[in-house]
Amino acid sequence: MAPSVRPVAIALLGLCFAWPAGEARCDEFHYVMIFGSQSRPKRLEYTHTWATFVRAVGEGPDANNYTLDQHTISWLPESLVVHTWSLVPEKGTNLDLYQTLDAVYRNREEVTMWGPFRIMPQVYERSLGVKAILDSGRAEYRAISTPRNLLISDCIHAVAAVDPVFGRGHYPLIRVGKPASRYIARQFMIRSVFDQYQTEASWLIPRLGLDRYPIEVIPPQQIPSRNCVLCRCPDTRTR
Repeated sequence: MAPSVRPVAIALLGLCFAWPAGEARCDEFHYVMIFGSQSRPKRLEYTHTWATFVRAVGEGPDANNYTLDQHTISWLPESLVVHTWSLVPEKGTNLDLYQTLDAVYRNREEVTMWGPFRIMPQVYERSLGVKAILDSGRAEYRAISTPRNLLISDCIHAVAAVDPVFGRGHYPLIRVGKPASRYIARQFMIRSVFDQYQTEASWLIPRLGLDRYPIEVIPPQQIPSRNCVLCRCPDTRTR
């Protein structure tokens, strides 16, 4: 499991704001990586959607020297055993990125990642708020949840709650596993204030150690910036 980078990021931010007037200041960028996994053949209890949010802080053109602060929204039952059709909510747990990868690979699920996408600081901060609710002990897990109550949530709605415009209501559970994650990724292409085709953040993959995993990576440049029926074109290979 990767060590926490938050204390270093906070310290570096302090140094950035301490620069004398007229000298270079640190840059700060925010990103999200959307993940989806599913078994082959696909079984509902072996599907998952999660997202990792990253803040990069540093100075100069070489982003590999930037300090990273990252967290993940990956909502699962505490037992890690998904009871798809259960109507009774149960105690949930929010795993970090590496715990999630370990869990889905134990289930022999295949993993795809869309992104990284650049996001506004407000979206990053909103993700911290959702994570705080999930980590508070008040939230419960149910494999099929409604859009209304964040305190009872499935993995898809936990991620969708970060959406500052539509929230959970824009994500009906007609997609699970990779199609659900692909649909969320498509929303970043359609509604982002940034031109995601100009976002080059592939350096985050080795920095987070993701190149050590057999993850299929779909960068923004391969994702259409439009809606389509069931969000299945052109990256149908991830069905």
